[in-house]
Amino acid sequence: MQFNISVQAVVWFFARWTGTYLMPPDAGRGPNCTPGQEGERHPETQLGRSGLLNVFGEEKQGNVLLGTLVCIAIMTLTLWPGERNLQEITCFQLLPALVRRRNICVHLVTLDPWKELSKAFANERNLFQLPARLQRSLAETLCRSAWGMDGSDASNQYVRDLMGPITTYLIDLSRNSDLNVYAQKPDVIFLVTCLVERLRGAAMATEPRCQRAIFEMGAAVMNSLLRFLEVYKNQSMVVYVLLKFTVDWVDGQVAFLEAKDTAILFNFCVQLLQIYSAHNIGKVSLATSRNLLNETETEKYKDLRALLQLLTNLCSKDLVDFSSDSQGEAETPDVAQAVYLGLHIITPLISLDLLKYPKLCHQYFALLVHMLEVYPEKVAKLAPDAFAQIVGTLDFGLRHQDTEVVNMTLIALSAIAFYHYQAICKGKEGLGVHALSKQGPNGATQEGVLAHFLRSLLQFLLFEDYSNELVGPSADALLPLIMCNMALYQTMAQELFQGQQNAGFQSRLATAFHALITSNNLTSSLDRINRQRFRKNLHNFLVDVRGFLRTM
Repeated sequence: MQFNISVQAVVWFFARWTGTYLMPPDAGRGPNCTPGQEGERHPETQLGRSGLLNVFGEEKQGNVLLGTLVCIAIMTLTLWPGERNLQEITCFQLLPALVRRRNICVHLVTLDPWKELSKAFANERNLFQLPARLQRSLAETLCRSAWGMDGSDASNQYVRDLMGPITTYLIDLSRNSDLNVYAQKPDVIFLVTCLVERLRGAAMATEPRCQRAIFEMGAAVMNSLLRFLEVYKNQSMVVYVLLKFTVDWVDGQVAFLEAKDTAILFNFCVQLLQIYSAHNIGKVSLATSRNLLNETETEKYKDLRALLQLLTNLCSKDLVDFSSDSQGEAETPDVAQAVYLGLHIITPLISLDLLKYPKLCHQYFALLVHMLEVYPEKVAKLAPDAFAQIVGTLDFGLRHQDTEVVNMTLIALSAIAFYHYQAICKGKEGLGVHALSKQGPNGATQEGVLAHFLRSLLQFLLFEDYSNELVGPSADALLPLIMCNMALYQTMAQELFQGQQNAGFQSRLATAFHALITSNNLTSSLDRINRQRFRKNLHNFLVDVRGFLRTM
């Protein structure tokens, strides 16, 4: 026991020491000095650095020590299979420290011990005894060392040689003739989990110089992953690993892909979402949701958060794109359409009870805000049931206890109302049928979405508790809602001051509602200046009437 603790301490020390003293960059210079200054001002520091360079520099014993550290890492991973703490320090601290700087990676990839470790990882089975998350970290570290190869072609080939056997093994497993039965064996479940975690580690190591090889790795296993998602529909742990690989792979690749490869990636993501939805994976009953007592238990539903993150990553293609497609050479895939399909699939799986849990709630509203701000025309085309689901979540968000969630809801309302108002001003349909009143199941008339939220937002501002920092975002949402429903606004104002018995209060309310939409030279425009004017009007309006309305 004492020996094990001592070894852990030694490995931990080397992990911390390596980042600073092994082959230090900017040799002989302090962090804030120009050439020649440090030796003059701090000769003892210069002497100390020279001593380090003489022992641990790139041209001295640094290379020998680097090889020794790799040998130590190999021993901790193979000779002490039961020492999880020691292996965690090795995989999470020591090995990542060796690939943190390129000048070390240049030497690292030439060392025989590192080649031995890479070969064992790719072709041997003894490292499968490690926990899956350690194998993910090891894969990420090995792929990051490709940074030290000479050029992009060499880096890509290094990653192909490293991950090729892993992808082949996974593909062969997925082609088993009796996969539905064979895949349910505990050792096969663990093996598939480890293989996917290794792929995920490689995806997390994506850099421009090795991006192509990692894309090819993911593309090669697409069909296998979809097959495993179907087979393991009742194994939540495996499902989550499959989803997280997809999230990390898309996150690393989407900004670099040309149009053809982007279409492949989008198609894969849509198929994955469809399979997920078809098997009702992640659908949670009300009774189950109520049994969730704390944030730790909600990790059972982290796959839904992963899917939301996947759609968010797809959205980033429109924001950051490093691809080199020339205009007109290929048709650019429609990012909005892919995300719209994903949103259509995911929305029914997210209940209001699940939105009570912070991580899922924030992820969902962040995506919804992005979609409504950037692609409102796509959301407007959602089927009535799917659109009603979004309306329900916005209702929930408007009365959420978390100020950030309420703020995101107000931004979403502002975006959708702004889009509709701008569209109808140009003679277009905007939200179309979603903005129209209709007959409900019981024969009662249901207001359109904008009329509904105008009523809800005024009720919220006048009668409910909220932070003052929400007044500005509320004004940005309220102005386009009023412009879209001026007749309803006037009707609501009439109802409010007619409900007052005191003639003075009636007059005060009538004046305040009129001033809200006319003061400060307010116009029907939704430009920045007019929105600022309306913010001032709303602030004055609330100061004038909110107090006495809440005391009636």
